Amino acid sequence: MPFAAIQSPDKKLTLEYSAETGGSILSFRVSGQDIFRPYDSALPLAPLNTASFPLTPYSNRIIGGKLEFGGKVFDVGPRKPDDLHQLHGDGWLLPWRIETEAPDSVTMHLRTEKAPHTPYAYDARQTYRLDDKGLEISMSVTNKGGRALPFGLGHHPYFPRNGQTKLTANLPKVWNSRRIVPTDLAITPPQWDFSRGLTLGDDKFGPPAQGTEGRDLLDHCFTGWDQVARVDWPDRTLAVTITADPIFAQFVIYIPAEKPFFCAEPVTNINDGFNLQARGIADTGTVVLQPGETLAGKMRFDIA
Repeated sequence: MPFAAIQSPDKKLTLEYSAETGGSILSFRVSGQDIFRPYDSALPLAPLNTASFPLTPYSNRIIGGKLEFGGKVFDVGPRKPDDLHQLHGDGWLLPWRIETEAPDSVTMHLRTEKAPHTPYAYDARQTYRLDDKGLEISMSVTNKGGRALPFGLGHHPYFPRNGQTKLTANLPKVWNSRRIVPTDLAITPPQWDFSRGLTLGDDKFGPPAQGTEGRDLLDHCFTGWDQVARVDWPDRTLAVTITADPIFAQFVIYIPAEKPFFCAEPVTNINDGFNLQARGIADTGTVVLQPGETLAGKMRFDIA
């Protein structure tokens, strides 16, 4: 079964998903209007073409595919030949198994064994549940390996974007970076101050100069997020409020130039956060799990 769907009790909200495609969401709609950018069936059914996908056993990149922890250096990738860095672990690249299904919810499970490219062995679970207000995503990851390791979680939703789309979020600090590699933690500059809402048109963010290749408008990890954000589409008279548990204290914003979408991602850890913490740097969102320990949290996307 390539994909299936759930529906809210009032039938207004629908969500399509594919367990086989990295446990991804293919669409999330209210009364036929897209909240997440939907999967385009003209494209390959791959996680980067979906509406959202899970991030486990960590979020974001491990620079150069080398993880420093406990006085050792582990090789964790990269898995993609066109990327210099390990990206998002492997949960989004593997098929998940459906544990339970109901008209308004689905729970998926992923079990990974230790492989040559990673020190990680883990169990992960996620539940997509619709109610009449919105979507709840529950996530967990359990360390099934024989050593303590840093872990993380997140989800990677893509939202439709045009010149009127507005994002509001209190994001007091940002990790400056050079080609996605963090350099220092700074007070968020005025041009990226989303606290009163910023429209997301290309003209609002200057020429593309961010991201791995310097072609994006914004691709940064923000720290100190208070777990509340809002996306408004005034042209569609539609909005969604994003909330999350405190473990999701980081917020990633990705705005590619000249593309009709952006990403706003609740995550636990920043880019290369595990290596930065190993070097004594704070505020990276790193969580260390002993064998058998679990990291878990929830996030919501409510129609506003």
